[in-house]
Amino acid sequence: MKKILLVLIAVGMISGVVSPSFGAETAKPLIIDVRTEAEWNSGHIEGAVLIPYELIGDRIGAVAGDKSGRIYLYCRTGRRSQIAKGTLDKLGYKDVVNLGALEDAAKAMNLKIIK
Repeated sequence: MKKILLVLIAVGMISGVVSPSFGAETAKPLIIDVRTEAEWNSGHIEGAVLIPYELIGDRIGAVAGDKSGRIYLYCRTGRRSQIAKGTLDKLGYKDVVNLGALEDAAKAMNLKIIK
């Protein structure tokens, strides 16, 4: 009986380690604010990085080495983040999401706006 219990515990521990979803909940998303520095300074999503939309093609490699990882973008209205998404799509990034405006993005990600 003890051996069966130990085997079940061991199998449970191993299956958790090799599960494809293991750690998925703890992975920190990449959130990019594509607005200007002045807009960023007036408030941005906690944990976001600033890369103005016109510089995204040149600077994305510094923050996103994996082109298959999810990237979230936002700006003031969604227009600039859509332009940035197009740039990243052309560069081969596979999972880019335009969250639209700052407030919409914060709500969708359930994150605070830092001022």
